[in-house]
Amino acid sequence: MNISDRPQEPQRSAGRHLALRGPPAAAAVVLLAVLASACASHVTSPLAAAPATAHPATTAAAKPDPSGPAPAAGAAPAATAYVVNSGSGTVTPINTATNTPGKPVRVGRQPGVIAITPDGKTAYVASNGQANLPGSAGVTPIRTATSKAGKPIRVGGPADCIAITPDGKTAYVGTGPVGTVVPIRTATNKAGRGIPVAGGASVIVITPDGETAYTVGDFSAKVTPIRTATGKAGKPIRAGRDLDTIVITPDGKTAYVDSFRGTVVPIRTATNTAGKAIRAGEGGVLAVTPDGNTVYVASYGPGTVTPIRTATNKAGKPVKVGRHPAAIAITR
Repeated sequence: MNISDRPQEPQRSAGRHLALRGPPAAAAVVLLAVLASACASHVTSPLAAAPATAHPATTAAAKPDPSGPAPAAGAAPAATAYVVNSGSGTVTPINTATNTPGKPVRVGRQPGVIAITPDGKTAYVASNGQANLPGSAGVTPIRTATSKAGKPIRVGGPADCIAITPDGKTAYVGTGPVGTVVPIRTATNKAGRGIPVAGGASVIVITPDGETAYTVGDFSAKVTPIRTATGKAGKPIRAGRDLDTIVITPDGKTAYVDSFRGTVVPIRTATNTAGKAIRAGEGGVLAVTPDGNTVYVASYGPGTVTPIRTATNKAGKPVKVGRHPAAIAITR
């Protein structure tokens, strides 16, 4: 099937329209794509995309609503869910103990991405903005203890995706077709100089050790590694054509990149070299099992999910599911 013949996919908004902040128990589900990232064009179902659930928060969550039941003595504080409302330009906090929404927090125009620091103290909301409103795009930090928005952070273009390093010190923001990745120092919420990358920056993932960020642009042909210690982009890695999403195994040894051409390419992170392309459906979304043994590829067009065994990089028999699978999540 030609790309032009493929059914229209719904807009996928990575992530990340809903995020959870709370104790480690809140991280019961591993969601597709990147555990610590949120990318504005790479998850279809808003409720299936909550990368922040993978961050074990070490601080107490927001106080429960007084109208709700009081937590039992010694019980962990309730988590807070943060829902991005792209149409209204707000984020709604929800107390998960009472399912009570708090007052919406106003952010930028057309927000579509949210990520929470590992300590749970700050949520960063990325907005694409509006073409006719200069300055309407950017990243808005929200202090989770108070649900108050800070000063918007400009990144020189639309904020398409965001990933936070495991130590929580830096948030990396991709500007989509502008083709830069902008580091934000979370201690000061100051944006650094944009890092030029090949083919745009619509997806960002970071290795578990925090040493390397990988970025992919929609329908690009290359993956760009960025060394976080220096903020320098390495040599782009050619990984096929019409690339879409990228995930990294829990051990950090391999990144898998899928394309709309129906291939998944493994990249060895130690050398940043691409392996042989694996035929798997028509491309779509990726998820990795917590043990790192299997990557699942959900293909929108044929309605299948294909398992790839990471030890051999061999694709198994596709599993027929419903029409147009758009998201996938794996329990721990």
